[in-house]
Amino acid sequence: MRTLLQIFQDTKEVLCRYDYYIHTQKRILHLTNSEIKIPHLMGMQYLGNPNQFTGDYGAYAIKKQRITMESVEKLVRKYYKTEEKQRRVLEMIHRKLDNLRGLGEMFSSYSRLYLYKNEQNRDSKFQSDYLLVHENGKKILHLGLVKSESGKDLYHCNSFMTTYQNDRDRDSFFRSLPQHYEITKIVRENKDTKHKETIYQSMEAEQREKFGIEKMLVTAGIQIDKKLINFILRLNKKFGIYHTVDMINDNEALLRKCTDKREKNLVTEFLALWEGKGNGI
Repeated sequence: MRTLLQIFQDTKEVLCRYDYYIHTQKRILHLTNSEIKIPHLMGMQYLGNPNQFTGDYGAYAIKKQRITMESVEKLVRKYYKTEEKQRRVLEMIHRKLDNLRGLGEMFSSYSRLYLYKNEQNRDSKFQSDYLLVHENGKKILHLGLVKSESGKDLYHCNSFMTTYQNDRDRDSFFRSLPQHYEITKIVRENKDTKHKETIYQSMEAEQREKFGIEKMLVTAGIQIDKKLINFILRLNKKFGIYHTVDMINDNEALLRKCTDKREKNLVTEFLALWEGKGNGI
């Protein structure tokens, strides 16, 4: 079983090392997080006095191992008097801890985005502006996104829940949310290097992008084929941007984007194909 510290560090690697740009046809949500958000996602708000183990101190306590799996059990048994309440709180916390590892898949495969209207869920203490929902086998992961006060379309994660297909209320968090947005793609950006990569793209969005690439090449008078279009699509995904003809013609700029041997091989192979077609525009 993973320790509390390991879960914290693994979650930090996914949520804090990168920013995520969640694209819909209506808007782009920029998701960014710091480690002080993680204790709440782990369920530490249910321990001790209100918010004792969330925020800065919660992160510090976990990193210094002042709170561990063992102390989670002890605190629940101390602060919740009945055995039934203790059981339910521990189950809720462990559902979070056991399934936070699914966040990476949540961003890199099909998920649904709901506009969360709190007035439609008055019985819930859940407070978010959007709800990201991902089904993985029998598990349903729910990630709440709340708007930041520091910028337009900038969001933070503020809650995480897991339900299961055999739960009676497995869809209780989103069943009454009528406004649903299809995610067209999700771009991940490394905060340190600013390197971007498309980690999810819907089939419909991919087809639209292929059509756009074909139209761009035809307009530029460039002979096209399926292999060339697919290569440009791969470049767009790998670097998280839509490459124009001018960008493609800048060999040095393309190579400067590469951060590892695999990316350099991709760009080098593409440039050989591109130059082989005589595209010196």
